[in-house]
Amino acid sequence: MQRQYYFYLFASRAFTVFNHLEERDFSRFWMLEPVHLGLLQLISYLEQYGIDCSFFGPISPDGREVDREEILLQKILGRAGEFDAIGFSSITASYRTAARMAGRIRQEHPHIPLILGGNHAWVRYEEVLRESVFDILVHKEGEASTLELLRALELRKPIENVAGISFLKSGVVVKTPERPRLDRSALPMIGYGHLEDNFTAEEMGGEERLSIPISRVTPLTGCTNDCIWCADFWKPQVTAQRLACLTGELSYLMDQRNSRFFYLGTHDFLHEPCKALEIAELMGSLRPEMHWEAQTRVNPGVTREHFRRLREADCRCLHIGIESANQGLLDLMGKNIRIPEAMRMLEYAREEGLETHTYWLVGSPLETYETARQTIGTMTAWMRSGLSSTAEINMLVGYPGTRFFEHRRQYGVTWVDPDYSHYDGRSQPTFETTRLTRRDLEYLFHRAMDEYCMAMEEVIGSREQVTERLGHRFPNFDPAFMEAAF
Repeated sequence: MQRQYYFYLFASRAFTVFNHLEERDFSRFWMLEPVHLGLLQLISYLEQYGIDCSFFGPISPDGREVDREEILLQKILGRAGEFDAIGFSSITASYRTAARMAGRIRQEHPHIPLILGGNHAWVRYEEVLRESVFDILVHKEGEASTLELLRALELRKPIENVAGISFLKSGVVVKTPERPRLDRSALPMIGYGHLEDNFTAEEMGGEERLSIPISRVTPLTGCTNDCIWCADFWKPQVTAQRLACLTGELSYLMDQRNSRFFYLGTHDFLHEPCKALEIAELMGSLRPEMHWEAQTRVNPGVTREHFRRLREADCRCLHIGIESANQGLLDLMGKNIRIPEAMRMLEYAREEGLETHTYWLVGSPLETYETARQTIGTMTAWMRSGLSSTAEINMLVGYPGTRFFEHRRQYGVTWVDPDYSHYDGRSQPTFETTRLTRRDLEYLFHRAMDEYCMAMEEVIGSREQVTERLGHRFPNFDPAFMEAAF
């Protein structure tokens, strides 16, 4: 069912926003897998202060099935003796993988400090420090904290004075004061030049460098929503990248990385419409064959004129999080949107020639069979009518640190899955409630995917018809590649 879902998810996008891409572009989608913008940004920040870094990431040459974890681990072990410290970045779903790899490194190189960053590390710092071999955890945005930490380690100074970290000292967990958020406009360009650090020519498909046919750039970060399940709850302020830096990044990606499409990975692109139009003007000045899209939240202040100007700047699509069709659940989850306002934005976009990509969830707080069916029905109705050009459905994951996870009784949660590897929104439900069991949630999720595929079949055709129309313009439907591409 998931392969069928991903087939239609990709195909619907290939017929709309990606229809200018060629077979060569699609054949390079597997190269998107190792692009970890957070680590590459950290590397460029550290290197401007004279700290040499090397980047390790997973890759599946030509989309082949390989043991990514073991291959990556052996590469790190092969060079571990060269490093003064080894750092990992991990989301909740990949934390156990990172911990296993760190354990193997510790066995062979017991004196190298092992550092972990990412949301899971800091929201569960006591648990991570006590159950894993990681020596130090970096909290929230890691650039300034990591730099100060590495300087202290180099000079053999106590690390208690480094803000934004936690560690064990004589068996006691020490957490230093939080560090204020860094002004993102001060960051250098992402260190894309390190992508090939530890890949062979064979792994890169015989190419000299990895191509990034669909590039994610982040001219804005932060979101004013207050969703109780969002792992980015700690970034409520929207901050902007310097336009000059963004211009340099876009030029580099087009000239050096074969980029043909840009996804503006902002939570709230239209937070300040004037700023959004300034960015749109820059995007519209790119080469004629370049197209782009952006993620935003529902904003009742935007007008039809804003959408017209976005389309004139060659914006192809807007991604909008709806999540639930039930207004009561939206209010409960802190989404801070109204369904009529969302529909108005989608209608404006459609009338001005913009595609729309909507996000939906099964398992919202206090979800019932009735509210889930309401959401599934609304999603498919909007797809059939063209109000939503494409759509994406996931299971809600209440990540550690969020209000949904930490105050679960308030939301009727009766059980939470202890296996963090399931916290990806695709594998299986990670909680039960007084209203829905795991089996209920799993059924509803598969029902949502099934009805999604039926709606897509009506809109763009059967699998056979779609395959014939696409020809060779589709990649391996591995979720890792799909996640990178969408």
